[in-house]
Amino acid sequence: MNSHNHATSSLFRRVLRSMALRIAIAACLISALSYYYSYVRLQEEALSNLSKYIDTRSQLESELFINAESNTKLIRDDFLRRYAQAQNQDFSAQFGALVRQDRDGMWRVKAEIDHFEHQATIALLPTVKQTPELKRQVVLAHQILSQYGPAYRGRSYDSFIDLNVSDVSLMYLPILNYARNGSVDDFAEDLETELGALPERNPARKTFWTGIYYDKQALEWMVSVVTPIDYLGKYIGGVGQDIPLDQLITRTNNVSIPGTHNMIFSRDGMLLAHPDYMAKIQANDGRLDMRKADPMLQGIFNVVSKAATKDRFIESSDGKSWLGIAPIKGADWLFVTVYPKRLLEEKAALAASMVLILGIFALAVELGLLAMVLRNDVARPLERLKNAIRALAAGKQSNQLDLHRSDEIGELARTFNEMSHTVQSHRIHLEDLVADRTQELATRNLQLEAANEALKYLNQEKNELLAIAAHDLKNPVASIQGMAGLLNERLDSWPTEKIKDRLDGIHLLAGRMQRIISNLLDHDALEAGSVQMQIEEIDLDDLMSDTLITWRERLRSKQQTIHYSPNQLIVRADRQALWQIMDNLISNAVKYSPNEQSILIGAQLTDDGVELTVSDHGPGIAPHEIGMLFKKFSRLSARPTGGEHTTGLGLSIVKKLVEAMYGQIRCESQFGQGARFIVTLPPVRQQLAASSAHRQQEQA
Repeated sequence: MNSHNHATSSLFRRVLRSMALRIAIAACLISALSYYYSYVRLQEEALSNLSKYIDTRSQLESELFINAESNTKLIRDDFLRRYAQAQNQDFSAQFGALVRQDRDGMWRVKAEIDHFEHQATIALLPTVKQTPELKRQVVLAHQILSQYGPAYRGRSYDSFIDLNVSDVSLMYLPILNYARNGSVDDFAEDLETELGALPERNPARKTFWTGIYYDKQALEWMVSVVTPIDYLGKYIGGVGQDIPLDQLITRTNNVSIPGTHNMIFSRDGMLLAHPDYMAKIQANDGRLDMRKADPMLQGIFNVVSKAATKDRFIESSDGKSWLGIAPIKGADWLFVTVYPKRLLEEKAALAASMVLILGIFALAVELGLLAMVLRNDVARPLERLKNAIRALAAGKQSNQLDLHRSDEIGELARTFNEMSHTVQSHRIHLEDLVADRTQELATRNLQLEAANEALKYLNQEKNELLAIAAHDLKNPVASIQGMAGLLNERLDSWPTEKIKDRLDGIHLLAGRMQRIISNLLDHDALEAGSVQMQIEEIDLDDLMSDTLITWRERLRSKQQTIHYSPNQLIVRADRQALWQIMDNLISNAVKYSPNEQSILIGAQLTDDGVELTVSDHGPGIAPHEIGMLFKKFSRLSARPTGGEHTTGLGLSIVKKLVEAMYGQIRCESQFGQGARFIVTLPPVRQQLAASSAHRQQEQA
């Protein structure tokens, strides 16, 4: 008996050690293979994602420069077309009506017509001979730049045309009167943008880009693009745009794949954007040479410059990173993403560690199960146990198992019985999981339905917006096209007054289109929450004085008057937003009031705040339309008395602006007897306290 017990114990330990060693070796091999496989797979996945990322960034960043080149070429082509058509025309009268010589000797646009916010400025050196050809060039360049400049303002800082190097400089820059802010010496200096268009400097006559520079007036980094202007092989000048780079640099430095960083540099090694080197780039005026910088930048530039054009990914010189390369077209720069290999190594190590941990856990479980099995007597006949298992599988009860036995077979029987209970428990657990997943799917379906309703609402918004744009912009565009066609056909035959009348019509229609687009953009910005209010204390009398000045001519056209009594009230509001609110309300009152009527504007301090009112003598608002008054795209039955245009957005914008400043707006109207709009804004505390004290004195 003692010999039997000793043999059983020895077999148990030997088999247990053997199985433990084999499982441990297998777990280590699987972990090593898992690390290698994970690293390779993660590298392929990372490079695939990096390829998509740099392709997307290349397209995104190239768009600005490609558009800028296209814009300058379009302006040049239109200039040459008009210049060719005007070869036999004398522009002396138009030139004389446009410019005048100032005290410093410079010829500039006459001050009384120098509307630089909407038209190009002119700076002509006093030493330049004013030939008929030069006058023709100046007048045509001014017309074209005034036409194209506003259209391109959204993507460029300015648009300019230089004639005969620096003899004449024309620029559209609505935030600064470029011509009047410069001296004779400033305009006489030959700049890189002017010299680069000369035939000897640019024999191929191609569009070229300057290096980046920090504009001290705009307070941001810029780069310039210039397209030479030649007529019949003769050099005339160049047309260009200054492109701000702050958004490009910000995206490069801040928008990247987690754990990586981006950089932009020119093919000659000038570093343009890097999250860690912006201070050095600015200190070197945008000319930080990577070839003379620290070893890390030198290594990146060396391997990138040696890479073939088709190479999308290359290893860094130290072998620690992948470099994703994509060109920025137009400017001919390189967008590079530095992807450290340690990111892949960390992820692969994590996956291998999980496999190793699971292997150790499996080893422990396996050894436990093996110990349980080896404790039983494997030498005894197992036939009865197989029969019992088969009976159990058939759903029958077996009387061959004695769960109360204390020997190995009894222990194995009890173990088998516990296993069946475990299977049942797992089955119940799985049913619970299925029920949970079913409930989760139902919840997801409800979320999808809600998202679908939101998409339907957005689609309806889009359809309404397209309808507004199609309806309200179609007629002005068609009219402008018709007028422009007539001017093109009869420019030589019509008198100047008739031409000016047509141009005034085009200007009026363009203004209408601009107001439509401005309303749409304002409303979109307010709904998106991107408008930041600058709340400050505003003298209401000063603001109303500025506002009413802008309405003098429009009131005169309808023989209307506005009555406003100064009240010395102060409100807390955003100045631009409050001006826009009052401008919209006055605009509504002027539109819907008959000619020779008065409009009343009042202001008083109440317990709720400062109350502003705008009252008119128009047709009023029908009772059933009151609920639609402040909704976007709503158009009521009342029509403007002078045929003015409406978009249905003005009062909606007013309501959002008022609410953004913690105010309220309402309308009081009796149909047929005009309307009265009341805006309530928070008062200044001292003003409210003074008003309260005054009322107490009156009551006493």
